[in-house]
Amino acid sequence: MQPAKTTAATTLLKETESLCPVCLRTVPARVVGEGRAVYQHKACPEHGAFKTYLWPDIDHYTWMGSFQFPCIPPKQPAAPRQGCPRDCGPCTSHRRQPTLVELELTHRCNLRCPVCFMAANAARETPPEPGLAAIEAMYRAILARTGPQTSIQLTGGEPTVREDLPAIVRLGREIGFTAIEVNTNGLAIAADPGYAAVLAAAGISGIYLQFDGLAPAVYEKIRGADLLAVKRRAIENCRAAGVQVVLAMTVIGGINEDQLGAVLDFALANRDTVVGIAYQPAFGSGRFEVSPARRLTMGDVAFLLAEQSHGLLAPYDLWPLACAPLCDCATYLVEDRGKFTPLTRLISREEYTACYNPDSPQGSVLWDIAAERFPQCGQGLSVIVMNFMDALSIDLERLRECSMLVAGPEGRLIPFCAYQLTDSHGNKPK
Repeated sequence: MQPAKTTAATTLLKETESLCPVCLRTVPARVVGEGRAVYQHKACPEHGAFKTYLWPDIDHYTWMGSFQFPCIPPKQPAAPRQGCPRDCGPCTSHRRQPTLVELELTHRCNLRCPVCFMAANAARETPPEPGLAAIEAMYRAILARTGPQTSIQLTGGEPTVREDLPAIVRLGREIGFTAIEVNTNGLAIAADPGYAAVLAAAGISGIYLQFDGLAPAVYEKIRGADLLAVKRRAIENCRAAGVQVVLAMTVIGGINEDQLGAVLDFALANRDTVVGIAYQPAFGSGRFEVSPARRLTMGDVAFLLAEQSHGLLAPYDLWPLACAPLCDCATYLVEDRGKFTPLTRLISREEYTACYNPDSPQGSVLWDIAAERFPQCGQGLSVIVMNFMDALSIDLERLRECSMLVAGPEGRLIPFCAYQLTDSHGNKPK
């Protein structure tokens, strides 16, 4: 990040490129501080000016953006033709090798969540599901372009609606991947006490469980039904099967931002099974739009989590991970004789940079360092905050450093935020 430039009214933090949220035309953008907060300003010749809130504290934003990590460029990049993000595959402009790749198995779902960024079950989203032969081809394309150390997330829609999910997991293991996680709402795992054991026998490394809080009203608003008991039952069934769980919390202003600390407490109390939390501030995707008055970002979650953690965490305990520095941040809570301490208080920034492994997926960067530096400690907890971009907030400079990609058609690997990108009417780039 370049040094800030100050005017009478604003502080210019950087200049970059973004997109018009209406037509997705590439436009220049400026990231500026206004008072304590940070905003992105951009203008489209056809659709006018846009101002998007990015961060609650300019000092924290600048500090977060100052981290620098080594970049390993992707294998077999394609030559750009139309420009970012339309050439994602990735192209030669992309700076980071993937460490985590999502593989979409279906657009079907057994829920109809009001906030579903996938628009699962929507009339316009009805592509056929890939068969085992097509999935094998995608696995092999990922392996050729990344390597067996890459983490795979099987996602959708809801992947557990596929009866052949165990076979899909086994296929990935046979091809050579050792970390295969299932992204799920947990309904199938909760309904069948033996299903988690079936997935474990097939070779999953864990589940990434949709978990939005510990209040029934939260699920009624976000998922359309009170699912809290279902979530608890899914975790208990995973515990019985020896399957580790990461809680994935969609955070929406005015609905569940007051639940961050409660989810942290729950995870710590269940860390024999729950190994991490991924806090995910909601982003717009055409079907679900975030109200500007309730738009929360990674910076907001860092400060809110600090307020709700009873002194356990501070905003500066969360350090950037394997994507661009402003894309995700984390700490690992190290347990020693019943006391938890953020790993980021136990090592220096210089030690972190020296120990940083660019092959570690987002959720494993600090976990891997903790295992190496503090092997005598007990089971800890990963705490991650993810900062997804939509058409309002997208920064193409950040997009070029993405290491979390989605397996697309013809062997392409597309950055997550580019893959999910839609204009204000829900249309994807052409």
